[in-house]
Amino acid sequence: MALKPNNTLQIGDVHITALTDGSVSFDPRVLFPDDPLNVWAPYYDRFPEYFSGQFFQNNLGSFVFTSGDQRVLADTGFGPHGEMLGHPAPGELINDFQRNHIPFDSITTVFMTHLHGDHVGWNLREDLEDRPLSFPNARYRVHVADWNHFTTREMLSDADRGTATNRSVIPIQERGVLDLMAGETELAPGITAFPTPGHTPGHMSLLVASRNERALLVGDILGSPMQATETELRYSPDWDGPMGIKARNNILDQAEVTNSIVIGSHLSFPGWGTMIRWEGRRYWKSL
Repeated sequence: MALKPNNTLQIGDVHITALTDGSVSFDPRVLFPDDPLNVWAPYYDRFPEYFSGQFFQNNLGSFVFTSGDQRVLADTGFGPHGEMLGHPAPGELINDFQRNHIPFDSITTVFMTHLHGDHVGWNLREDLEDRPLSFPNARYRVHVADWNHFTTREMLSDADRGTATNRSVIPIQERGVLDLMAGETELAPGITAFPTPGHTPGHMSLLVASRNERALLVGDILGSPMQATETELRYSPDWDGPMGIKARNNILDQAEVTNSIVIGSHLSFPGWGTMIRWEGRRYWKSL
């Protein structure tokens, strides 16, 4: 594993670039409604970059994995419609691609960890009148269980839950560029998607394994750095709370045993770190 300046990481032969669509502030009581605010007080000093007062500062991370001549983009942010998260401005991902000199047409796969609106927003250039694909040479891939869950008549007709799917997911299926995965799937050499349901029915994570080095992109399994320690707390965005807790424990145990880098979509930019032990408890430690 080689850390490079700012927002890049090398895992064997796979190069990783962290990008962001911005950040959004959350009241912890919204995400963890069963727990009083003082639960988080011990973490203020450990994770100062994650807190603004008592509020969480969630990064909206995307990641480009380059393996040989293939490029996999994991997630596309909330897009130009910042109002869906109470954000005052459009997302930054398109500009961040340009700042990092990554051509849109170099992406060969867009991997959606799941179909929540803050992970699919730039599938299309919805800021342009003709709404072209943001990544014109890519196949877009997601687990079939998420597709089945988010595209029911009930979900699509719901003004809150169906907006992002109607706007950013259905059109890629209509344009014939959507592939549904049913299980573990190799996306590029050294890059494998595998199911980690709980946050959503078809939530998936990525394993990067190359030259005896490993990284795990865990999507929203780890929605905050504190959850590496407080794994059993109910996380309100999870579709199935107990299944989400099981997925969290399983993948963090795997990361510890294999000494893998852990990459989280909502962890403070650039979003990667390791699991450490202190006084018998597991903690997230950023790199």
